[in-house]
Amino acid sequence: MRSFTYTARDHSGAPATGILVANTAAEVSQMLRADGKYPTSIKAATDAPDETASPSRRLRMSRKDLIQLATQLEIMIETGVTVSDALESIASQAQKPNVKQIVRDISAQVQAGSDFSTALQRYPRAFPRLFVALMSASEKSGMMAKLLHRGTEYLRDEYQSIRRVRGALTYPGIMLLFAISTTTFLLAFVMPRFTAIYAQKQAALPGPTKFLMAISGFIVGQWPWIILTILVVGGSIYFALRTPQGLRTFHFLQLRVPLLGGIFRKLYLSRGLRMVGTMANAGINLVDCVKTAHSLCDNSYFRDLWNEVSEQIHIGKQVSEPMFHSSLVPHSVAQMLQSAEKSGKLAQVMEQVAGFEENELKENIADLTRYIEPIMIVIMGAIIGTVALALMLPIFTISKVLAK
Repeated sequence: MRSFTYTARDHSGAPATGILVANTAAEVSQMLRADGKYPTSIKAATDAPDETASPSRRLRMSRKDLIQLATQLEIMIETGVTVSDALESIASQAQKPNVKQIVRDISAQVQAGSDFSTALQRYPRAFPRLFVALMSASEKSGMMAKLLHRGTEYLRDEYQSIRRVRGALTYPGIMLLFAISTTTFLLAFVMPRFTAIYAQKQAALPGPTKFLMAISGFIVGQWPWIILTILVVGGSIYFALRTPQGLRTFHFLQLRVPLLGGIFRKLYLSRGLRMVGTMANAGINLVDCVKTAHSLCDNSYFRDLWNEVSEQIHIGKQVSEPMFHSSLVPHSVAQMLQSAEKSGKLAQVMEQVAGFEENELKENIADLTRYIEPIMIVIMGAIIGTVALALMLPIFTISKVLAK
């Protein structure tokens, strides 16, 4: 027999703690339920696990897999299936080894009497803190299906927003890489052959051709140093981004680069508002909501904004006050949040504003994609056309020389 410490809630929601002696945590859970109590945490009194050394902390789950897991779990719980049975069913159908291992381990912990949210905390790289917080709130309120639905909606909206931004960045990136590689190939492999021909004819070469021949000669003659320079610059940027100051500089440029800066601003603002609104609607303390938004934000300047909001809340001020003084938040958004605070509907309005910002983000990305495609085609055509023209112009000059 072993001693177990527990925390639980009775039918009225009042907390209760104590120590029970049993063989397993599952027996403790049964004893508490038989006594009319709902266990929220059961731990062996002698256990002192080192979570940082747990291999479970290294397991990942993609956002797409998490959305699928949460959706299946929501449907099963809504139809009356218990959490442990739902997890067992999901684990048996999972195709990916990581997902199967994670879900089976969580199911085993829940069956042993552990709290569902506590089991999720063992996998910080698979379950975001917001999702864990929602599950913790659902266990206290008894509305797991509803909060699973809310959490799934948040994850899906966030996933789609990130995909849109990545898609907007991927297309011009591929086009630019293609233009650079094509131009380099022409200058490094095609131009030298024409240079030999032109040198033999001793023709008077046009200015554009001489300019490209100089660049071609530099590339052919200095290519080891060029590659080394690219590697050094790339490595320097990589290591600079691993420092706080370097990362902050990158975040500064990210928010102010032409065309893309506005998209990133809307992305980070909508994600933060959606996060705080979703958690606050689930009954989570506003201070905890803002702290979660701060810790999960990927941009240093928006983290500073949420940190300032948290400090203002602690001294009794409103959420909207620091947003009025921030250049990252449109004045209209701050004004809507201020009105929501006065009416007591801050969480609902935050989600509505987040939805509005996400729709604008979607439209901005569509506009950017629509305009950037012809721009990139024109740029590529100009680069390759200039190289081709510089290669062909001397041919006409040579033909004139030979005709004399």
